[in-house]
Amino acid sequence: MSIDQLGIELGPNYREHGIIGYSEKISEVVAIAKTVAPTGLSVLISGESGTGKEIFAQLIHDLSDRKNNKFIPINCGAIPEGLIENELFGHEKGSFTSANDKSKGYFEMADRGTIFLDEIGELPLSSQVKLLRVLENGTFMKVGGSTNVKVDVRVIAATNKNLPKMVSKSSFREDLFFRLKAVTLQLPSLKERLVDIPLFLMKFSADSAKKYRRDQLIFDKDALSEIMNHHWKGNIRELKNFIDMLTVMETGKTVSGEIIRKYLKTEHTASYLPMLIHDEPQKDTDLIFKTLLEIKSDLNLIKKFILETYSSKQPQIHYRDEIKEIIDPEREIVPTEELSEKDEIIMTLKKHRGNRRKAAEELNLSERTLYRKIEKYGIVI
Repeated sequence: MSIDQLGIELGPNYREHGIIGYSEKISEVVAIAKTVAPTGLSVLISGESGTGKEIFAQLIHDLSDRKNNKFIPINCGAIPEGLIENELFGHEKGSFTSANDKSKGYFEMADRGTIFLDEIGELPLSSQVKLLRVLENGTFMKVGGSTNVKVDVRVIAATNKNLPKMVSKSSFREDLFFRLKAVTLQLPSLKERLVDIPLFLMKFSADSAKKYRRDQLIFDKDALSEIMNHHWKGNIRELKNFIDMLTVMETGKTVSGEIIRKYLKTEHTASYLPMLIHDEPQKDTDLIFKTLLEIKSDLNLIKKFILETYSSKQPQIHYRDEIKEIIDPEREIVPTEELSEKDEIIMTLKKHRGNRRKAAEELNLSERTLYRKIEKYGIVI
């Protein structure tokens, strides 16, 4: 049974805009978004990862006079640095080896509509110059081009980084920062809107039950207390993933506080294979490194046992030297930080079936950083 069928009200802005919550902070942000939407002002949306920045960008577009034209969301951190200008602004025929024809970029595609630049802090300085020009006079040049292209595009940008700090370190242009922040929306984290968590639980558990064809979960008071007191570093996105996992793993049960504590016990992640939560990624890395050290110790004991056995029995085998080479006690297996990071990336990519966006979110990396590490380690999934 759906939330609407149950008659559960998820907040004054849910039915019309899909935004859940009664908390004062989220109501203030919605009010600002509704006020600025009909204007042509650029908007900068700030907030932690998983707080719903794209949802608010879509809301602003839907309430503007551009609503019947395209809304194009772009994750700046997901595009390799060498390709980002081509993706945003397009290219002319012959501008590079494989450019057999001219191509439109996202800005040209979004003409008369809205473009949403997520993770704007990942945009290279060279591309920031072009973006500033688009914001100031609506023109740009394609890669390899010699004439200006004119567009009418509203820009909404988002970041989970401290842009003023980046400006002070000269890693983000000050003039672009001031041009983007004509209006700033600061989205609250989940811990700043605890009153809304029970509503998210009802919505997510109903959606998960329908998606995975399971019974909807029921949470007792202790479970609700554990969830509300937990620090959800990934905010709404992390909570949703957690409910998806619970729906599959604990189907048909009333969820108790003990069950919640079991899955949130990140220091014992290795004991719970379905764990989707990475509340403290550094702890996970430490756990992997510790496990590798234990494996190293066990392997050294095995090598010692085999060598002692062969030395005492003098086995008649042709490959004794090769075995000794493999289990040479002088050659210890020493795990490194690099190995544990590579293994963690491989495991996370496999878990998400190669989906780099989801893997990057779980690893607390930008997609561009994950892409670089995949290239660095030569990972193929």
